[in-house]
Amino acid sequence: PADPDWPDWGNTPAGTRYSGLGQITPENVGKLEVAWTYRIGEAQPNGLSVTPLKIGDLVYVCSSRNRLVALDAETGEERWVFDPEVDMRAVPFHSCRGVAYYKVPDASGDCAERIYTTTVDARVVAVDALKGTRCSGFGRNGEVSMLEGLGEVQPGYYLYNGAPTIARGRIVLGGTVIDNQFWGEPSGVIRALDAVSGELVWAYDVGRPDRIGAPEPGEIYTPGTPNSWAQMANDDQLGLIYVPTGNTTPDYFGAQRRPFDEEITSAIMALDIETGRRRWLFRTLHHDVWDYDVASQPVLVDLPDGKGGILPVLIQPTKRGELFMLDRRTGEPVAEVEERLVPQAGAVPEERLSLTQPFSVGLPSLAGEPLHEAAMWGLTPFDQMWCRIKFREARYDGTLTPPGLQPMIQYPGYLGGMNWGSVSVDTRHGILIAVTNYIANYMRLVTREEADAAGAV
Repeated sequence: PADPDWPDWGNTPAGTRYSGLGQITPENVGKLEVAWTYRIGEAQPNGLSVTPLKIGDLVYVCSSRNRLVALDAETGEERWVFDPEVDMRAVPFHSCRGVAYYKVPDASGDCAERIYTTTVDARVVAVDALKGTRCSGFGRNGEVSMLEGLGEVQPGYYLYNGAPTIARGRIVLGGTVIDNQFWGEPSGVIRALDAVSGELVWAYDVGRPDRIGAPEPGEIYTPGTPNSWAQMANDDQLGLIYVPTGNTTPDYFGAQRRPFDEEITSAIMALDIETGRRRWLFRTLHHDVWDYDVASQPVLVDLPDGKGGILPVLIQPTKRGELFMLDRRTGEPVAEVEERLVPQAGAVPEERLSLTQPFSVGLPSLAGEPLHEAAMWGLTPFDQMWCRIKFREARYDGTLTPPGLQPMIQYPGYLGGMNWGSVSVDTRHGILIAVTNYIANYMRLVTREEADAAGAV
Protein backbone atom coordinates (compact mmCIF):
# COMPACT_ATOMS: atom_id res chain seq x y z
CA PRO A 1 0.00 0.00 0.00
CA ALA A 2 2.97 2.36 0.30
CA ASP A 3 3.89 4.93 -2.34
CA PRO A 4 6.14 3.06 -4.80
CA ASP A 5 7.99 6.23 -5.86
CA TRP A 6 10.98 8.08 -4.41
CA PRO A 7 10.21 11.62 -5.64
CA ASP A 8 12.48 13.71 -3.37
CA TRP A 9 16.15 13.53 -2.41
CA GLY A 10 15.13 12.37 1.08
CA ASN A 11 12.07 10.54 -0.35
CA THR A 12 9.71 13.17 1.09
CA PRO A 13 10.05 16.93 1.73
CA ALA A 14 10.47 15.92 5.38
CA GLY A 15 13.72 14.13 4.53
CA THR A 16 13.02 10.92 6.46
CA ARG A 17 14.75 8.65 3.91
CA TYR A 18 12.21 5.95 4.77
CA SER A 19 10.15 3.79 2.43
CA GLY A 20 7.11 1.86 3.56
CA LEU A 21 7.43 -0.71 0.76
CA GLY A 22 7.30 -4.23 2.17
CA GLN A 23 8.46 -6.58 -0.61
CA ILE A 24 12.02 -6.71 0.75
CA THR A 25 12.03 -8.21 4.25
CA PRO A 26 14.63 -9.41 6.78
CA GLU A 27 13.84 -12.92 5.62
CA ASN A 28 14.60 -12.40 1.91
CA VAL A 29 17.07 -9.52 1.81
CA GLY A 30 20.02 -11.93 1.79
CA LYS A 31 18.72 -13.54 -1.39
CA LEU A 32 18.61 -10.38 -3.52
CA GLU A 33 20.39 -10.54 -6.86
CA VAL A 34 21.42 -7.82 -9.31
CA ALA A 35 18.54 -7.13 -11.70
CA TRP A 36 20.40 -4.70 -13.99
CA THR A 37 23.44 -2.45 -14.14
CA TYR A 38 23.90 0.89 -15.85
CA ARG A 39 27.26 2.58 -16.27
CA ILE A 40 27.44 6.37 -16.49
CA GLY A 41 30.18 6.16 -19.10
CA GLU A 42 32.44 8.95 -17.89
CA ALA A 43 35.12 9.42 -15.28
CA GLN A 44 33.72 10.19 -11.82
CA PRO A 45 36.62 11.87 -9.99
CA ASN A 46 34.70 11.99 -6.72
CA GLY A 47 32.75 8.82 -7.24
CA LEU A 48 29.05 8.60 -7.98
CA SER A 49 27.25 10.26 -5.06
CA VAL A 50 23.76 10.70 -6.49
CA THR A 51 20.58 9.57 -4.75
CA PRO A 52 18.34 8.53 -7.67
CA LEU A 53 14.72 9.63 -7.95
CA LYS A 54 12.06 7.15 -9.06
CA ILE A 55 8.82 8.49 -10.51
CA GLY A 56 6.46 6.15 -12.33
CA ASP A 57 8.49 3.80 -14.50
CA LEU A 58 11.59 6.03 -14.68
CA VAL A 59 14.68 6.43 -12.52
CA TYR A 60 16.60 9.73 -12.74
CA VAL A 61 20.30 10.07 -11.97
CA CYS A 62 23.03 12.66 -12.55
CA SER A 63 26.77 12.32 -13.00
CA SER A 64 29.52 14.40 -11.42
CA ARG A 65 29.61 16.41 -14.67
CA ASN A 66 25.86 17.04 -14.32
CA ARG A 67 24.74 14.82 -17.20
CA LEU A 68 21.15 13.69 -16.59
CA VAL A 69 20.03 10.17 -17.41
CA ALA A 70 16.54 8.67 -17.31
CA LEU A 71 16.41 4.88 -17.03
CA ASP A 72 13.64 2.33 -17.27
CA ALA A 73 13.10 1.27 -13.67
CA GLU A 74 12.34 -2.32 -14.61
CA THR A 75 15.11 -2.99 -17.13
CA GLY A 76 17.73 -0.27 -16.68
CA GLU A 77 17.36 0.66 -20.34
CA GLU A 78 18.42 4.21 -21.13
CA ARG A 79 15.39 6.35 -22.06
CA TRP A 80 17.16 9.68 -22.54
CA VAL A 81 20.34 11.59 -21.73
CA PHE A 82 20.71 15.34 -21.29
CA ASP A 83 24.09 17.07 -21.14
CA PRO A 84 24.08 20.68 -19.84
CA GLU A 85 27.69 21.00 -21.03
CA VAL A 86 29.13 22.37 -17.81
CA ASP A 87 32.30 24.42 -17.71
CA MET A 88 34.67 22.31 -15.60
CA ARG A 89 37.51 24.82 -15.67
CA ALA A 90 38.79 25.78 -12.22
CA VAL A 91 36.18 23.63 -10.44
CA PRO A 92 38.06 22.25 -7.42
CA PHE A 93 35.68 19.37 -6.88
CA HIS A 94 32.55 18.24 -8.60
CA SER A 95 29.71 15.91 -7.85
CA CYS A 96 25.95 15.79 -8.28
CA ARG A 97 24.10 14.45 -5.27
CA GLY A 98 20.65 14.61 -6.76
CA VAL A 99 18.02 16.24 -8.93
CA ALA A 100 14.49 17.51 -8.27
CA TYR A 101 11.13 16.57 -9.80
CA TYR A 102 8.12 18.86 -10.22
CA LYS A 103 4.70 18.38 -11.79
CA VAL A 104 3.21 21.69 -12.90
CA PRO A 105 -0.38 21.96 -11.58
CA ASP A 106 -3.11 21.70 -14.22
CA ALA A 107 -0.55 21.49 -17.03
CA SER A 108 -0.23 19.03 -19.90
CA GLY A 109 2.10 18.52 -22.81
CA ASP A 110 5.77 19.45 -22.92
CA CYS A 111 7.38 20.16 -19.54
CA ALA A 112 4.22 19.45 -17.58
CA GLU A 113 6.58 17.20 -15.60
CA ARG A 114 10.09 18.49 -15.07
CA ILE A 115 13.48 17.48 -13.77
CA TYR A 116 15.70 20.24 -12.39
CA THR A 117 19.42 19.99 -11.92
CA THR A 118 21.95 22.41 -10.48
CA THR A 119 25.43 22.52 -11.97
CA VAL A 120 29.01 23.01 -10.86
CA ASP A 121 29.12 26.17 -12.98
CA ALA A 122 26.22 27.65 -10.98
CA ARG A 123 23.18 27.15 -13.22
CA VAL A 124 19.71 25.73 -12.67
CA VAL A 125 18.51 23.74 -15.68
CA ALA A 126 14.97 22.45 -16.34
CA VAL A 127 14.21 19.56 -18.71
CA ASP A 128 11.10 17.64 -19.68
CA ALA A 129 10.92 14.61 -17.38
CA LEU A 130 9.67 12.30 -20.13
CA LYS A 131 11.77 13.50 -23.06
CA GLY A 132 14.93 15.02 -21.60
CA THR A 133 14.56 18.19 -23.70
CA ARG A 134 15.02 21.74 -22.39
CA CYS A 135 12.02 23.57 -20.96
CA SER A 136 12.43 26.66 -23.10
CA GLY A 137 10.04 28.76 -21.02
CA PHE A 138 12.21 28.41 -17.93
CA GLY A 139 14.74 31.25 -17.71
CA ARG A 140 16.72 31.57 -20.92
CA ASN A 141 16.42 28.45 -23.04
CA GLY A 142 15.70 26.28 -20.02
CA GLU A 143 18.29 27.59 -17.58
CA VAL A 144 18.99 30.32 -15.03
CA SER A 145 22.46 31.55 -14.06
CA MET A 146 22.75 31.86 -10.29
CA LEU A 147 25.80 34.11 -10.61
CA GLU A 148 23.51 37.09 -11.21
CA GLY A 149 23.68 39.53 -8.30
CA LEU A 150 26.90 38.09 -6.86
CA GLY A 151 29.28 40.56 -8.51
CA GLU A 152 32.58 39.33 -9.91
CA VAL A 153 32.98 35.62 -9.13
CA GLN A 154 36.22 33.81 -9.83
CA PRO A 155 35.62 30.57 -11.78
CA GLY A 156 34.98 27.68 -9.44
CA TYR A 157 34.29 29.78 -6.34
CA TYR A 158 30.49 29.39 -6.41
CA LEU A 159 28.81 26.15 -7.43
CA TYR A 160 26.12 23.59 -6.73
CA ASN A 161 26.46 19.92 -5.90
CA GLY A 162 23.16 19.22 -4.15
CA ALA A 163 19.60 18.70 -5.32
CA PRO A 164 17.30 21.72 -5.63
CA THR A 165 14.45 21.98 -3.11
CA ILE A 166 10.92 22.42 -4.48
CA ALA A 167 8.31 23.99 -2.18
CA ARG A 168 4.96 25.50 -3.24
CA GLY A 169 6.07 25.94 -6.82
CA ARG A 170 9.36 27.55 -5.84
CA ILE A 171 12.89 26.25 -6.35
CA VAL A 172 14.80 27.22 -3.21
CA LEU A 173 18.60 27.30 -3.40
CA GLY A 174 21.60 28.14 -1.30
CA GLY A 175 25.03 27.52 -2.83
CA THR A 176 28.47 26.04 -2.24
CA VAL A 177 31.29 28.51 -1.60
CA ILE A 178 34.87 27.28 -1.61
CA ASP A 179 36.30 27.30 1.92
CA ASN A 180 39.30 29.21 3.22
CA GLN A 181 40.30 31.13 0.12
CA PHE A 182 39.82 34.81 0.90
CA TRP A 183 37.72 37.19 2.98
CA GLY A 184 34.72 38.42 0.99
CA GLU A 185 33.90 35.35 -1.13
CA PRO A 186 30.52 35.21 -2.93
CA SER A 187 27.39 35.80 -0.87
CA GLY A 188 25.58 33.02 0.96
CA VAL A 189 22.22 34.47 -0.13
CA ILE A 190 19.24 32.06 -0.20
CA ARG A 191 17.05 32.48 -3.29
CA ALA A 192 13.73 31.16 -4.56
CA LEU A 193 12.86 30.88 -8.25
CA ASP A 194 9.46 30.33 -9.80
CA ALA A 195 9.49 26.67 -10.85
CA VAL A 196 7.72 27.40 -14.15
CA SER A 197 9.30 30.64 -15.34
CA GLY A 198 12.60 30.64 -13.46
CA GLU A 199 12.03 34.22 -12.30
CA LEU A 200 13.34 35.31 -8.91
CA VAL A 201 10.54 35.25 -6.31
CA TRP A 202 12.52 36.26 -3.22
CA ALA A 203 16.00 36.41 -1.75
CA TYR A 204 17.15 36.18 1.86
CA ASP A 205 20.40 38.11 2.29
CA VAL A 206 21.30 38.30 6.00
CA GLY A 207 23.30 41.46 5.31
CA ARG A 208 20.21 43.09 3.75
CA PRO A 209 17.19 41.34 5.31
CA ASP A 210 14.91 44.17 4.18
CA ARG A 211 15.59 43.49 0.50
CA ILE A 212 13.35 40.79 -0.95
CA GLY A 213 14.19 41.12 -4.63
CA ALA A 214 17.42 41.29 -6.62
CA PRO A 215 20.03 43.99 -5.89
CA GLU A 216 19.62 47.32 -7.62
CA PRO A 217 21.96 48.08 -10.55
CA GLY A 218 25.45 48.67 -9.20
CA GLU A 219 24.75 46.67 -6.02
CA ILE A 220 25.32 42.99 -5.16
CA TYR A 221 24.19 40.54 -2.49
CA THR A 222 26.28 40.94 0.69
CA PRO A 223 29.65 39.21 0.07
CA GLY A 224 31.14 36.73 2.50
CA THR A 225 27.99 35.78 4.42
CA PRO A 226 27.42 32.21 5.69
CA ASN A 227 26.09 29.95 2.96
CA SER A 228 23.82 26.91 2.87
CA TRP A 229 25.14 23.98 0.85
CA ALA A 230 23.24 21.17 2.60
CA GLN A 231 19.87 19.79 1.56
CA MET A 232 16.84 21.64 2.89
CA ALA A 233 13.52 20.27 4.15
CA ASN A 234 10.09 21.87 4.10
CA ASP A 235 6.71 21.67 5.77
CA ASP A 236 3.94 22.76 3.40
CA GLN A 237 1.30 22.86 6.14
CA LEU A 238 3.33 25.30 8.23
CA GLY A 239 4.57 27.14 5.15
CA LEU A 240 8.20 26.85 6.29
CA ILE A 241 11.42 25.77 4.61
CA TYR A 242 14.28 24.72 6.89
CA VAL A 243 17.72 25.94 5.83
CA PRO A 244 20.96 24.59 7.39
CA THR A 245 23.83 27.10 7.33
CA GLY A 246 27.62 27.07 7.47
CA ASN A 247 29.96 29.86 8.46
CA THR A 248 31.61 32.67 6.62
CA THR A 249 35.02 31.84 5.21
CA PRO A 250 37.72 31.34 6.45
CA ASP A 251 36.53 28.49 8.63
CA TYR A 252 39.18 28.51 11.36
CA PHE A 253 39.61 32.21 12.12
CA GLY A 254 36.67 34.48 12.82
CA ALA A 255 37.94 37.73 14.36
CA GLN A 256 36.81 39.73 11.32
CA ARG A 257 33.26 38.37 11.18
CA ARG A 258 30.40 40.85 11.26
CA PRO A 259 27.44 40.68 13.66
CA PHE A 260 25.09 39.44 10.93
CA ASP A 261 27.58 36.71 10.02
CA GLU A 262 27.60 35.49 13.62
CA GLU A 263 23.81 35.69 13.68
CA ILE A 264 23.27 32.76 11.30
CA THR A 265 26.57 30.84 11.61
CA SER A 266 26.18 27.04 11.85
CA ALA A 267 22.45 27.31 12.43
CA ILE A 268 19.13 26.05 11.21
CA MET A 269 16.80 28.76 9.90
CA ALA A 270 13.09 28.55 9.20
CA LEU A 271 12.15 30.77 6.27
CA ASP A 272 8.62 31.54 5.10
CA ILE A 273 8.14 29.71 1.79
CA GLU A 274 6.01 32.52 0.36
CA THR A 275 8.14 35.52 1.32
CA GLY A 276 11.59 34.21 2.26
CA ARG A 277 11.50 36.09 5.55
CA ARG A 278 12.99 34.39 8.60
CA ARG A 279 10.51 33.04 11.14
CA TRP A 280 12.97 31.51 13.60
CA LEU A 281 16.59 30.50 14.01
CA PHE A 282 18.51 28.02 16.18
CA ARG A 283 22.32 28.10 16.38
CA THR A 284 24.01 24.75 16.85
CA LEU A 285 27.30 26.55 17.63
CA HIS A 286 28.44 30.04 18.57
CA HIS A 287 31.27 31.63 16.58
CA ASP A 288 32.19 28.45 14.72
CA VAL A 289 35.95 28.21 14.06
CA TRP A 290 35.97 24.44 13.43
CA ASP A 291 34.24 24.15 10.00
CA TYR A 292 31.24 22.58 11.70
CA ASP A 293 28.81 23.69 8.98
CA VAL A 294 25.36 22.22 9.46
CA ALA A 295 25.81 19.80 6.59
CA SER A 296 22.87 17.42 7.11
CA GLN A 297 19.35 17.75 5.81
CA PRO A 298 16.94 18.42 8.70
CA VAL A 299 14.48 15.58 9.31
CA LEU A 300 10.85 16.41 10.08
CA VAL A 301 8.93 13.96 12.28
CA ASP A 302 5.58 14.03 14.06
CA LEU A 303 5.70 12.68 17.62
CA PRO A 304 2.96 12.06 20.20
CA ASP A 305 2.74 15.08 22.51
CA GLY A 306 1.56 13.02 25.49
CA LYS A 307 -1.84 14.71 25.43
CA GLY A 308 -3.41 12.80 22.60
CA GLY A 309 -2.09 15.20 19.96
CA ILE A 310 0.90 15.53 17.66
CA LEU A 311 4.11 17.46 18.27
CA PRO A 312 5.81 18.49 15.00
CA VAL A 313 9.57 18.28 15.52
CA LEU A 314 12.72 18.85 13.52
CA ILE A 315 15.78 16.68 14.16
CA GLN A 316 19.07 18.28 13.15
CA PRO A 317 22.18 16.08 12.93
CA THR A 318 25.54 17.90 13.11
CA LYS A 319 29.19 17.32 12.35
CA ARG A 320 29.84 17.64 16.08
CA GLY A 321 27.88 14.43 16.61
CA GLU A 322 25.12 16.31 18.44
CA LEU A 323 21.47 15.69 17.57
CA PHE A 324 19.20 18.64 18.25
CA MET A 325 15.42 18.17 18.41
CA LEU A 326 13.35 21.33 17.98
CA ASP A 327 9.70 22.26 17.72
CA ARG A 328 9.57 23.02 14.01
CA ARG A 329 6.88 25.65 14.52
CA THR A 330 9.01 27.82 16.82
CA GLY A 331 12.60 26.52 16.84
CA GLU A 332 12.45 25.93 20.59
CA PRO A 333 14.27 22.78 21.82
CA VAL A 334 12.06 19.80 22.54
CA ALA A 335 14.98 17.71 23.78
CA GLU A 336 16.91 19.68 26.41
CA VAL A 337 19.88 21.79 25.31
CA GLU A 338 22.38 23.23 27.78
CA GLU A 339 25.27 25.66 27.48
CA ARG A 340 28.58 24.22 28.68
CA LEU A 341 31.98 25.80 29.21
CA VAL A 342 34.40 24.83 26.45
CA PRO A 343 38.23 25.04 26.06
CA GLN A 344 39.76 28.47 25.48
CA ALA A 345 43.53 27.94 25.72
CA GLY A 346 45.71 28.16 22.63
CA ALA A 347 43.60 30.49 20.50
CA VAL A 348 45.27 33.48 18.87
CA PRO A 349 44.78 36.77 20.79
CA GLU A 350 42.61 38.33 18.07
CA GLU A 351 40.02 35.54 18.23
CA ARG A 352 36.65 36.04 19.96
CA LEU A 353 35.75 32.57 21.22
CA SER A 354 32.47 31.88 22.96
CA LEU A 355 32.94 30.77 26.58
CA THR A 356 30.07 28.27 26.23
CA GLN A 357 28.54 26.16 23.49
CA PRO A 358 25.17 24.37 23.16
CA PHE A 359 25.07 20.64 23.86
CA SER A 360 22.04 18.45 23.31
CA VAL A 361 21.49 16.54 26.55
CA GLY A 362 17.98 15.34 25.75
CA LEU A 363 19.28 13.07 22.98
CA PRO A 364 22.39 10.86 23.03
CA SER A 365 25.62 12.28 21.63
CA LEU A 366 27.17 10.44 18.68
CA ALA A 367 30.48 12.32 18.94
CA GLY A 368 32.42 9.30 20.20
CA GLU A 369 34.64 9.01 23.26
CA PRO A 370 37.42 11.60 23.75
CA LEU A 371 40.72 10.68 22.11
CA HIS A 372 43.63 9.33 24.15
CA GLU A 373 47.17 8.29 23.38
CA ALA A 374 46.49 4.56 23.44
CA ALA A 375 43.96 4.99 20.64
CA MET A 376 46.69 6.09 18.22
CA TRP A 377 47.52 3.37 15.71
CA GLY A 378 49.52 2.57 12.59
CA LEU A 379 50.37 -0.20 10.15
CA THR A 380 53.61 -0.88 12.04
CA PRO A 381 54.82 -0.25 15.61
CA PHE A 382 56.89 2.66 14.22
CA ASP A 383 53.77 4.24 12.71
CA GLN A 384 51.96 3.89 16.02
CA MET A 385 54.89 5.41 17.91
CA TRP A 386 54.99 8.37 15.49
CA CYS A 387 51.24 8.91 15.94
CA ARG A 388 51.60 8.86 19.73
CA ILE A 389 54.39 11.42 19.55
CA LYS A 390 52.30 13.69 17.33
CA PHE A 391 49.36 13.29 19.70
CA ARG A 392 51.51 14.39 22.66
CA GLU A 393 52.91 17.32 20.71
CA ALA A 394 49.45 18.63 19.84
CA ARG A 395 46.97 20.56 21.95
CA TYR A 396 43.87 18.52 22.72
CA ASP A 397 41.54 19.59 25.50
CA GLY A 398 38.60 17.58 24.28
CA THR A 399 35.79 18.63 22.00
CA LEU A 400 35.97 22.19 20.64
CA THR A 401 39.67 22.68 21.35
CA PRO A 402 40.28 26.01 19.57
CA PRO A 403 42.62 26.36 16.56
CA GLY A 404 45.82 28.32 17.13
CA LEU A 405 49.43 28.71 16.03
CA GLN A 406 50.44 25.45 17.74
CA PRO A 407 49.25 22.10 16.33
CA MET A 408 45.89 21.00 17.70
CA ILE A 409 43.56 18.05 17.30
CA GLN A 410 39.93 18.54 16.34
CA TYR A 411 37.63 15.65 17.13
CA PRO A 412 35.19 14.96 15.61
CA GLY A 413 36.86 16.36 12.52
CA TYR A 414 35.21 18.44 9.83
CA LEU A 415 33.88 15.26 8.17
CA GLY A 416 31.76 14.65 11.27
CA GLY A 417 30.02 13.25 13.18
CA MET A 418 27.18 13.34 10.73
CA ASN A 419 27.74 14.94 7.35
CA TRP A 420 25.61 15.53 4.26
CA GLY A 421 24.13 12.02 4.26
CA SER A 422 22.02 13.06 7.30
CA VAL A 423 20.05 10.40 9.23
CA SER A 424 17.05 8.19 8.46
CA VAL A 425 13.90 7.80 10.53
CA ASP A 426 11.70 4.72 10.48
CA THR A 427 8.42 6.57 10.93
CA ARG A 428 6.45 3.38 11.63
CA HIS A 429 8.54 2.34 14.61
CA GLY A 430 10.00 5.67 15.70
CA ILE A 431 13.63 4.64 15.19
CA LEU A 432 16.40 7.00 14.07
CA ILE A 433 19.34 5.44 12.20
CA ALA A 434 22.59 7.39 11.84
CA VAL A 435 25.94 6.84 10.16
CA THR A 436 28.75 8.73 11.89
CA ASN A 437 32.39 9.44 11.09
CA TYR A 438 35.10 9.11 13.73
CA ILE A 439 38.02 10.90 12.09
CA ALA A 440 40.27 13.47 13.78
CA ASN A 441 41.88 16.50 12.13
CA TYR A 442 45.42 17.62 12.98
CA MET A 443 45.89 21.28 12.17
CA ARG A 444 47.35 24.67 13.03
CA LEU A 445 46.93 28.24 11.87
CA VAL A 446 49.78 29.97 10.07
CA THR A 447 50.69 33.63 10.13
CA ARG A 448 50.43 35.84 7.07
CA GLU A 449 54.24 35.91 6.94
CA GLU A 450 54.43 32.09 6.88
CA ALA A 451 51.80 31.93 4.18
CA ASP A 452 53.64 34.51 2.06
CA ALA A 453 56.91 32.63 2.46
CA ALA A 454 55.20 29.43 1.31
CA GLY A 455 53.85 31.15 -1.79
CA ALA A 456 50.20 31.14 -0.68
CA VAL A 457 47.84 33.85 -1.90
